[in-house]
Amino acid sequence: MRTRVLTTRFMAAIAAVTVLTACGSAGPATSAAISKDAQKRAQDIITPLVGQPSAFPITEPLTSPVPAGTRIAYIDNGNALVSLVYKLMQPAAAQLGVELYAVRAGTSASGVQSAFSTVVQQRPAAVINTAIDPALWNNQRQELVAAGIPVVSLGTVAGADSGLVQPNGAAAFEKQGRLQAAWLVANSEKTVHAVLYEHSEIAYGSAVKKGFESELEDLCPDCTARVVQIPIAEVGNKAPERIVSDLRANPDTGAVVFQSSAAATGLPARLKVAGLTDIKIVGANPVPTNLQYLKDKQATVELGADLNTLAWTAIDTAARLIVGQKPQQNVLDGEALVQQFLRPEDITFDPTLGFSAYPDVAARFKTLWGK
Repeated sequence: MRTRVLTTRFMAAIAAVTVLTACGSAGPATSAAISKDAQKRAQDIITPLVGQPSAFPITEPLTSPVPAGTRIAYIDNGNALVSLVYKLMQPAAAQLGVELYAVRAGTSASGVQSAFSTVVQQRPAAVINTAIDPALWNNQRQELVAAGIPVVSLGTVAGADSGLVQPNGAAAFEKQGRLQAAWLVANSEKTVHAVLYEHSEIAYGSAVKKGFESELEDLCPDCTARVVQIPIAEVGNKAPERIVSDLRANPDTGAVVFQSSAAATGLPARLKVAGLTDIKIVGANPVPTNLQYLKDKQATVELGADLNTLAWTAIDTAARLIVGQKPQQNVLDGEALVQQFLRPEDITFDPTLGFSAYPDVAARFKTLWGK
């Protein structure tokens, strides 16, 4: 597979700095047929998640009650996905009987460090982080670990020696990338020329990229993938303009893949105006807006992550750490994420409520917590 890594910077117009690494011959992208064997292999990978979700992640009961007055801090940097997860955690915290409160952080390094410093001073029973790279708050991480304060970190890929418990860590996000690549191969007759839009500010981007590129190369060596950075600050405003400009500059691109579909907010209308209507859109971790696009057939497929179950799992993990109970092995391995491929026909629910593979999640955890 030829892999092109493209890093862009938005100035008065789009200026691009492209780094191209190639395996095989260089030259213009071509569209040869994908072998039936490759398509079958890809289909075998995705079939378990088409029409049904992966297994419910938690099965072991909480062995001790959480002490009264327990407080859990949540770092909220204002990103749509991060704020949504906080909202989804609130019913879980209420059912468990703990106080969950948010500490606001901006997207800058100084804002993140300030928020985590505040938490260090507050000394809550546990801290929950969503997708804010631990490298940005490394000193505070060390302080929290030294103080014995458990840190549950969702969507990050810190090393095993970090002291963080990451229920959906590197393993889950490499899997996301592999699944997205497999979907493209299974659903394409000819070689795929794709672009992966990622955010360097979100910790798990490197894992998604690794999984996507490696699986695409394995299944379809003649397929290509560019990787383009979308600054997180542009999500919800300038991102569609950046994406359309990139696609116009690379007219052979036949598939758009998102690390996080929040970046696609406002994109369908821009694509329509630009006449770019034949491009496959393969998203992941959709927020309600993305689910509405899918229902309206303005996207091709979403790799849905059950954020509601993940939010309850994070509270459950914090509770176990607070009472001194070892979390389940899948949580420790970073694989406690429920996923399912969502097609337009699968959006039979209200998109504004988000994707929930297990609507009875509250009842399941109520039993596990002995409530």
